[in-house]
Amino acid sequence: MATLLEVLGLDQPAEALYFALIDNLPLPLAELARRTGIEPDVAADALVLLEDGGLVSRLPGSPVRYTALPPGHALEVLLLARERDIQRVRAMTDRLAERHHDARRDRHAASLVEVITGRDGVARCGQQLFNRAEKEIRGIDAPPYAEARDGARVNSAAVVAGREVRSRFIHARDALNVPGAMERVELDIAAGEEVRFLPEAPMKLIIADDQAALIPLLATPQVLDSCILVHPSALLDALCTLFESLWAQAQPYMPGRSAAVGGNEFVSEEERRIISMLAMGMPDETIARQLGIGHRTVQRRVQTLLTRLGAASRFQAGVLAASRGWWRPES
Repeated sequence: MATLLEVLGLDQPAEALYFALIDNLPLPLAELARRTGIEPDVAADALVLLEDGGLVSRLPGSPVRYTALPPGHALEVLLLARERDIQRVRAMTDRLAERHHDARRDRHAASLVEVITGRDGVARCGQQLFNRAEKEIRGIDAPPYAEARDGARVNSAAVVAGREVRSRFIHARDALNVPGAMERVELDIAAGEEVRFLPEAPMKLIIADDQAALIPLLATPQVLDSCILVHPSALLDALCTLFESLWAQAQPYMPGRSAAVGGNEFVSEEERRIISMLAMGMPDETIARQLGIGHRTVQRRVQTLLTRLGAASRFQAGVLAASRGWWRPES
């Protein structure tokens, strides 16, 4: 069921909790869950969404209490951001309409795309794009993955390692729910790949040197056994524009090692990883799954980090950690 604040990205639990905090003095999580009838785990995730959106803040003490920030300012900021997004989409719609028209006038438009079928064919085509790139590989990473019948999996970082080829990939944040996903991402980063995250990935995509792109034939394939290879064209230009727009919106992830960061402060590798994942808006359950530790342990460590940083929200913790040298987001 749609909510009044759905236009701002809030679902029903987040809206119910926000209205409860608007009407009351600061409340702890347990009391909020009781008053709204929302399961505590669901309420905890919804409060993270509200904190990241600048709608609520947590107060120090035990238990932690949450309070609604002045809605006149908080909601206006979110509305202005959505209006800017809508304006950009409208501008892109006009440009895409022109490109669509131009493409239809091209008598050779049919030669601008090829349909690649079969798991082996798709895997080989993806691997060829990585191998032929001379300057840059860009892509959106999301399941299902290209894999040949012998089990060989297409991997960009492994192909471009040791070459002067820039590699940039956007990952869906939800993909990190798969155990071991963060370790694989960090291996790619260690190989030189630049990685950013979005809450959702709109599609799979590989672009090589602005000369070719590979996208699934179906919008939501269950198995990656058919793709479209796009040659230089208006469609390829649009895919490049889409990638750069999403890259600008995506959240960087920069894992770090344990180190002394000034004065008597010492930040462990695990603390850096927690800070990085907090800044990406990941819930405690996902952080626990990726670190291989318990949910309650993550909650305690997150609260300890917030206290050490003097942060009122998870997002603010990421900002303060970066300013103190605990964590360095990619520029």
